Amino acid sequence: MSDNVNRPDPAEVVAEFERLKAEAEATVRRFDEMAAEFGTDAVEVYSEDRQLRVKLDANGNVDQIGVEETAMRNRQTLGRAMVLLIAEARAEHQRRTTEMARRMLGDRFDLDAIMARYTPKQGPQR
Repeated sequence: MSDNVNRPDPAEVVAEFERLKAEAEATVRRFDEMAAEFGTDAVEVYSEDRQLRVKLDANGNVDQIGVEETAMRNRQTLGRAMVLLIAEARAEHQRRTTEMARRMLGDRFDLDAIMARYTPKQGPQR
């Protein structure tokens, strides 16, 4: 008989489940809205002369690389320029993602410290 005393009321369990479900759905909506606002679904950057282009997917992975035909004239610097452009695109993706997380989480976490821990040190500049 004492088992029944500790059992939650089924109506309370259902109500709690519905509350948690509504919170989760609201969080997903906020995330989708922020992702659209910050453009984290894709990041695209161009070189200063617009001869090179890098596009990252939503996960920050290289999705597309564009090289204008005239950029091939500088083959000796093309590789380095592309590596730097990819680094720039990843930095922009990280900036957008961090800002989105900051808005979702507020000040509950030190996002700058967390990101600094997992971010590669700044490499050479263009």
